[in-house]
Amino acid sequence: MGQLSLRMLLLCLLVSPILARLIHPNYAKKGENSAMEFEAMYQFGDSLSDTGNLIRERPNGQTTAFARLPYGQTFFHRPTGRCSDGLLMVDYFAIYFGLPLLNPYLARGSDFTHGVNFAVAGATALDPEALNARNVAVSLTRSSLAKQLHWFRSHLNSTCPDPTECKVKLGKSLVLMGEIGGNDYNFAFFQGRTMEEAYQLVPDVVRTIKDGVKEVIELGARNVLVPGNLPIGCVPLYLVKFRSDDPSMYDELQCLKHFNEFSKFHNERLLEAIEDLQKEYPEVAVAYGDYYSALEWVVSHASALGFERGGSHKTCCAIGHNPYNFDLSRSCGGPGVPVCPDPTKRVSWDGIHMTQQANKYVARWLLRNFVPKLKP
Repeated sequence: MGQLSLRMLLLCLLVSPILARLIHPNYAKKGENSAMEFEAMYQFGDSLSDTGNLIRERPNGQTTAFARLPYGQTFFHRPTGRCSDGLLMVDYFAIYFGLPLLNPYLARGSDFTHGVNFAVAGATALDPEALNARNVAVSLTRSSLAKQLHWFRSHLNSTCPDPTECKVKLGKSLVLMGEIGGNDYNFAFFQGRTMEEAYQLVPDVVRTIKDGVKEVIELGARNVLVPGNLPIGCVPLYLVKFRSDDPSMYDELQCLKHFNEFSKFHNERLLEAIEDLQKEYPEVAVAYGDYYSALEWVVSHASALGFERGGSHKTCCAIGHNPYNFDLSRSCGGPGVPVCPDPTKRVSWDGIHMTQQANKYVARWLLRNFVPKLKP
């Protein structure tokens, strides 16, 4: 598809009331609520939100699987750097608020009038040096939250000769502070760190996120969404890596209890930090993005939402002789790894990230719950 054709397709989709109603039942009324009007969006985070930064990082970005098909096959029909078959949650947020899809910061020369995406797949909340000191090695990227915030400040400095101008624009924008921190824990768990060692990371991860929120508020942001961690015990990667023959290790959704309890612990500490920020900045809407409950809702209602039997845990772009169709040694985009006939029937795209269909339903749940908390 040519560049012009893709732009026309995106334009049509952005104004399509049919697509909009799929995302949120009250979309058509958004113009009646000034709290839903934003001039721009700014996204920080990791692979759940990256729209093309990692694949533009040198020297290894273009060699990652995210830079080639089947990533992007469903919506764009080409790889964009999104870790899915199509749209991400941030894309659905942009469409909901009537904004263009966010261009990645490293796509030089892009139109950043209505916001920028700073998220990088593989990014951590803590700097790589801090994680290395905890015997946790960082792979894929070194563009941690601190690096993304540095990009953000550089962007503001280059676009607003008068700092007051940027402060006014940020006051009319939505800032998405993550999801970030998940990779700090992923790297720890998959490098053999104990559950206790992972729990010890939480205070520093949460403090780093809190400091990041304070920074964007001081720069002028008045509406900030701070997402929590997903129920990682429901992710096929974890279900295969930490598989147990003990039924008591699983909950009613057949997810790994201990890992979901860890996610809840992180989210509880993050909520406490958000409450502190709300007290410190009463004029700012600092809203919690409950990614945990959103995905849990999708998994528990998978059948009613149209996912196939077993589709809440079974991977689409993968191959494996287990209930999760996932092999740790053969990842999506690799030689001989197939894609399921219909990605809309499964929640997991590649064993780690969600399909476009799952992203749509998680985004819809989130929009219903955090939009009322925003400031007009």
